[in-house]
Amino acid sequence: MYKRLIYIVLISFFILSGCTGNNAYKDEDVAAVVRGEKITVGYLRFLYPDDAMKEMIDGVVKAKLAEQEVKKMDIDISKQVKEIKDTYGKYPQDDSNDSETQSTRKFADLQAEKLGMDPKEYYQEYTKASAEMVAYINTYVSEVLGELESDEFGVEEYDHHANELLDEIVDRNKSKIDIKIK
Repeated sequence: MYKRLIYIVLISFFILSGCTGNNAYKDEDVAAVVRGEKITVGYLRFLYPDDAMKEMIDGVVKAKLAEQEVKKMDIDISKQVKEIKDTYGKYPQDDSNDSETQSTRKFADLQAEKLGMDPKEYYQEYTKASAEMVAYINTYVSEVLGELESDEFGVEEYDHHANELLDEIVDRNKSKIDIKIK
């Protein structure tokens, strides 16, 4: 069940796979500050197409808050990150033509080209960064709500509660969040 949630979160990152040349910001520009920690435009550009950065900033802020909370709890996420990377960290084979594989390759190829990287190298680094975000979110949610397997709620209900939990942490920290790109 945990793998299904990881899969759902990772696939959601691939949904926005279009790319336009929005160069209004420099990579070193600060996109947001979350409880004193900066999120740069370069970090967002690495994870998302330029035209999706503004749409994705709220999710990245939630992930940063979850990361900070998990670090406060002193929980090691390295095992979860490794599991996600081992499962999803390989660039899709060229001989596979299903729509999911094609979408993943298209996303990685466009991002790699934008960043001047080899697509396989980009995808490996992208998976590492995404895996860390997913692991922090999943760890925070499971620490507060409990594990999905032992939960009396179904996946959709659990997902609903997880989203409420993340919205609540944003609400509690509104005064400590400064989103600079609009």
